[in-house]
Amino acid sequence: MPTTTANQLTDTFNALKEAADGALASQTTDDFVRFEKYLNEVETFTRETQQSMWAKEAAQTIKGLEKGDPLTEADKDLIRTFLVSDAEHYLAVENNYGDWLNELKRLTADLQTRAGTADRHSIGELRGILKDAMRLVPDIRNYLDEKQRVEKLSTALQALDQPSRNMLAKLLRDQLSSEKR
Repeated sequence: MPTTTANQLTDTFNALKEAADGALASQTTDDFVRFEKYLNEVETFTRETQQSMWAKEAAQTIKGLEKGDPLTEADKDLIRTFLVSDAEHYLAVENNYGDWLNELKRLTADLQTRAGTADRHSIGELRGILKDAMRLVPDIRNYLDEKQRVEKLSTALQALDQPSRNMLAKLLRDQLSSEKR
């Protein structure tokens, strides 16, 4: 990796850490909204950096896809890098999935138990528990979506016809040429 790129990444992630520390210290909605926006900008920058690091190899893979050449393991790895490496690495580092499932079980059991004795004073408790479950389900769904992305690409790479190869080549080319890949 060129020194400039390494320095840019280091500077960017140092700034991200400072922004996180600021939001965590203040614990205000506004600071977390700003941090979330910045986090999205850093993700875009990181994705673009990753793709520029692989641009030369991507051009070769695109040519091979269009010509109908058999995909090498290096080609498959490059395609995975461009299309699902974020998902693969997310799945590898996410360590709360089992906890999320257990928490959802606990919350739904708690709701079931409390529902029979709910009155006008305790109905707010049910709503609070529902709010917790509503916050949790998108994390579970996102994990499963990312897992499915990885699985679908693995399956697709096993049997590519020429139209699929052309589509993959176009997708890779678009990502290389787009300002916002």
